[in-house]
Parts: sequence; structure tokens; C-alpha cells
Amino acid sequence: MSEPTSEQLLERMLQGVFNEPDPQHRAEVIAEVFAADVVFVDGERTVTGQEELAAAVTGLLAQGPGLVFTPAGPFRGVGDLGLRPWRLGPPGGEPVLGGLDVAQTAAGRITRLWTVLDG
Repeated sequence: MSEPTSEQLLERMLQGVFNEPDPQHRAEVIAEVFAADVVFVDGERTVTGQEELAAAVTGLLAQGPGLVFTPAGPFRGVGDLGLRPWRLGPPGGEPVLGGLDVAQTAAGRITRLWTVLDG
């Protein structure tokens, strides 16, 4: 079986982690998609490891219950980097926030993830 591509990993991350309300299922997908020592960086924090990532995502989801992340443009990638723009908003409604995820991958897992918010 071949390793998942950066595009597949970012899609799985969006749906199975950042759009997943169940913490147990979210933790299972984090274990599948992210390296054990993943580093996640956004404008407010830097966390290391799957457990810290899970806690950060839980906190982010609590800030916007009922909001969903959707892709906001095509995947782009080069080498071991994958880039995916996204929007956050109510299902079928206008987005309240947008940004870009940049993922570095190795051995079929995301090793580093940067989230850059739109201005």
C-alpha cells in the first residue's frame, strides 16, 4: 500500500480532525495522520505531539460550535509541503474566518503544520 499524499493527508485532517466533534474519533484520526512528534504552529500557540495537538483542536472547536471548515481553493504542493486554503463558517453560510494550512510531510504523516490566518 502506498503512503498517502500531502493532499490526501490535508483532506483527512480537515474532515477527520478539524471538523470532527467526537474527541475519541478525532484522536484516532490524529494518530493516523500526524507524526507522534508533530509540531503545530498558529498565531496563538506552538504545540508538540499528538496529545497537545488534540487539546489545541478541542479548544479551537469550542470557540465556534456549529462552524465547519471547508476548502477555499485548490491544493498546492511542492516537495514535502502541501498547502490548502480554507474557510470557517456555518454550513452553507458566509465564512467568518479564512486561512491557509501548510503541512510538511514525511513517511505518510504530517510532521509540521502551520496555520496562517487571512489578514
